[in-house]
Amino acid sequence: MRTLRITLAIAAGAICPAVFMACMATDNIQGTGAAGTTGVGGGNGSTGFTGTTTTAVSTTVGAGGGFTGTTTNTTTTETPVGVDAGADAMDDASMVNCEGLDQSKPVVLYLSPDDSNSMGSPVHARERLNVGKAPQSIRTYEFLNYYHIQYPAPLPGKLALFAESEPAQTMGEYNLQLAVRSFDATKPRRPITVTFVLDTSGSMAGPGMEREVAAVKAIAKSLASGDIVNVVTWNTDNQVLLSGHPVTGPNDVKLLQVANGLTASGGTDLHGGLVAGYQLAQAHYGEGRLNRLVLISDGGANVGVVDEDLIALHSEDADKEGIYLVGVGTGPEAPYNDMLMDVVTDKGRGAYVYLDTPAEADKMFVDRFDETMEVAARGVQIELTMPWYFSISKFSGEEFSTDPTEIEPQHLAPSDAVVLNQVLKACDPAVVNNADPIKLRVTWQTPITYENKETLMETTLGDLLAAAKPTLPKGHAIVAYAEALKSQNPQELKDALAKIQAANMAGTDPELNEIATLIAKHPAYTP
Repeated sequence: MRTLRITLAIAAGAICPAVFMACMATDNIQGTGAAGTTGVGGGNGSTGFTGTTTTAVSTTVGAGGGFTGTTTNTTTTETPVGVDAGADAMDDASMVNCEGLDQSKPVVLYLSPDDSNSMGSPVHARERLNVGKAPQSIRTYEFLNYYHIQYPAPLPGKLALFAESEPAQTMGEYNLQLAVRSFDATKPRRPITVTFVLDTSGSMAGPGMEREVAAVKAIAKSLASGDIVNVVTWNTDNQVLLSGHPVTGPNDVKLLQVANGLTASGGTDLHGGLVAGYQLAQAHYGEGRLNRLVLISDGGANVGVVDEDLIALHSEDADKEGIYLVGVGTGPEAPYNDMLMDVVTDKGRGAYVYLDTPAEADKMFVDRFDETMEVAARGVQIELTMPWYFSISKFSGEEFSTDPTEIEPQHLAPSDAVVLNQVLKACDPAVVNNADPIKLRVTWQTPITYENKETLMETTLGDLLAAAKPTLPKGHAIVAYAEALKSQNPQELKDALAKIQAANMAGTDPELNEIATLIAKHPAYTP
């Protein structure tokens, strides 16, 4: 499980008045600025969304999102089957009572959305829907990771915070969407050492092998002179095809020859492949470089405890950046079990992507190469501090806790955003005060120098409610789609489609257009 620590703190001195709430950090200097301008003392105003003034301290951070989740040392927040994203997540019997709450202390929570690089679930769901089957293994936060919610990028080396809120359908409840946006990827990027660990077992024959070859070729397109490639294949045995090979640039001839020569046969020895892969990756490890192990498989192998420990060992960040594992699931959908990639990328701290077509490989490893492979901010933690009377009744991430030690910090890629969509519930609607402050605090480290950074965003509940909400409708729509896929309830599918259409009135958002088409293909959907 990858984790981002989010703390929203309620404190005096609200900033970020009406309009979309945005905040960017500056180098440990507090300052105030108008939208798009540099404030006195170095603070930055919001970018892109009409003129919000904010206060920023140091820098920002972020990581992934999702809707069912569990809590640690708090209340379980798992979304019940049959409840869509805009509905009440808890029945009246579970409603929090104000009795016994400490009115002198704000609520401080640490939230984990898993990470912003887990994106397999929505693509596997898409493949199943396209063949008329109901999706399985729905992880809502991966839908928020995969589909783009557009937030303006901060300056290089910075992270920006965004918050939007509105009253929910039930009195005393509020929809709250938070985002941490990284800076756009810098060009040229730093050199990379890529170690391919390729499944060539017999089960890969057909679409699995076709997609694996497409993934290798897509990454080949994104490589540059100075990058280094290792390749090991695994089936019953393992075979090293390239070791320490310096590529000549995009579409290196030797790497393409390896890709074109891949065939499927034999059994499955994942352990042997991982051992050989990490030996190659370690032998050609480069300080100051990206070091990535790319595991591509149809998910038919089992990962054992020994393999998990091996992956975790190499992904640890001690005095140098680890060798992170990127998992690529090839399917096809029918026999595919994503447990393998979910586990290994969790341990390996890298991206998890799924390919439902060969063309998806270019999308993830050409168009989104930096987002999938690079790190902009390390150890991202988000704190949410809110008034004493609020609790989270529905959560789009993986888990949240009052204890920060229970939530593991996560890495955030460049050109990426962590998006968290949740519902806040007041113990009694009568005690809600729009003047109460809310604070969002994010801490992180720079990727290579490990410099500690922090960003603060302070506002009030009232100002947050009065601000513009340009991205909230799409966030709600994506969550409603994922939750409806979980429940497979015909009415929820219809309600999700209505939210998709409401968020895309002009019909110009290609992602929402795709989702609308997919909902109509669900076997439980009735017009």
